[in-house]
Amino acid sequence: FYDIIPLGTAVSLRGLISAGNHNGDRGVITQYSSATQRYLVELGETGETLSVKPENILQQIHVKIHGIISQPNLNGCTGLVWYTENKYRYSIYIASLEKFASIKPENVMLEKGTVARVWGLEH
Repeated sequence: FYDIIPLGTAVSLRGLISAGNHNGDRGVITQYSSATQRYLVELGETGETLSVKPENILQQIHVKIHGIISQPNLNGCTGLVWYTENKYRYSIYIASLEKFASIKPENVMLEKGTVARVWGLEH
């Protein structure tokens, strides 16, 4: 399926309500249930497994930054998407600069194979 995050994908958890203490935790997708439309995520630090809705998962993917006018030195940099509370920006760790940057979605190119939810499209 094109809309299922592959097993083994590293993820961060976000927006959890009943298990809010796990927001920001990192883990790995171990299973997807089409019946419940939830992923099983094994948490890295504890090994605990949680059943999580797709909207509460942020894939740990590499991205390329482009089109930034205010900080042109970031254009062309690659980084790893990290957990963020602000759903309109990604927190990206840029290893070559040893820093985090808060980047709008329109300024990142996702790596091939990334499953994404698109919002804000207008006719």
